Amino acid sequence: MRIKHRTQLRTKELRQLLEKLEEQPSLIHRVLRDSSSRKVSVERFILEDKSQLYFVDGELWLFTLQTQLIPGLPALIADNVQLPQVVVDMGAVPHIANGADVMAPGIVSVNNQLEVGNLSVVIDQKNRVPIAVGRMLLSPEGILASKKGRALETLHYVGDQVWKLAKELSEG
Repeated sequence: MRIKHRTQLRTKELRQLLEKLEEQPSLIHRVLRDSSSRKVSVERFILEDKSQLYFVDGELWLFTLQTQLIPGLPALIADNVQLPQVVVDMGAVPHIANGADVMAPGIVSVNNQLEVGNLSVVIDQKNRVPIAVGRMLLSPEGILASKKGRALETLHYVGDQVWKLAKELSEG
């Protein structure tokens, strides 16, 4: 992943970004919504593959995957962005941290408000720390009923390319 272009978002561009976020009802963003009352720095990095990373005050908040906005794990860990949660047992953590999809047997609990296609943050059961962001493949009822197969498609996880690039950019 290489950076092609870096720019500070202007007010109009920030408004457009907020409008896009409003289209994703499961995503709750804090500082961006209050940006009119507090000066925030929103920077956009455009990569060679046309994907975009959005940094708010030096921290990865969002990135694009195809056309969808995905929250960055640093913002989820800092609790600046929130998503409905899927909690997994500790046996699933190493697999998810290597990019595997979340399987139904590894899920301990799931937010009942989630629907198929919604974004969710994956939390480990012991430390309650976000380890991945994914898209629901099954409904909560389907997960609890089946207890087999893929339940969540992993889109972003600790240690992936986006995570590493965000770490590099925020450090210097």
